[in-house]
Amino acid sequence: MDVAHSTNELILLALALIGAGVATGFLAGLLGVGGGAIITPVLYEVFSILGISSTVRMHLAVGTSLAIMAPTTLRAFAAHKARGGVDMPAFKRLAPSIIAGVVLGAAVASYAPGTALKWLWVTFATIMSLKLLPT
Repeated sequence: MDVAHSTNELILLALALIGAGVATGFLAGLLGVGGGAIITPVLYEVFSILGISSTVRMHLAVGTSLAIMAPTTLRAFAAHKARGGVDMPAFKRLAPSIIAGVVLGAAVASYAPGTALKWLWVTFATIMSLKLLPT
């Protein structure tokens, strides 16, 4: 990877990421979709521009998106819990399965080729998009 980028390129990249972040937040609030659904493809393209190898690019985009979502999710959970907006019995019932799913998903993703992750992403995004259509 060539790390010799001009100041103008870095400023343009920073502005593009800020714009993507604003658009992600707006669309997530407007459509009710998670920001990860929007930011992951954006990160994939940014990593492409930066010359990240295509063999790890999708892994890096998904991992970065998840790394952003983890603290955001925990903070939102704490805020909702403080207001009494969390069904704790349901949370306690679902938490072990969620944790197991995260561990299993991470293990599978670490061995999956980037192409498989792309197709999983496209399939998931398509299904979620179809759910937004009026019935």
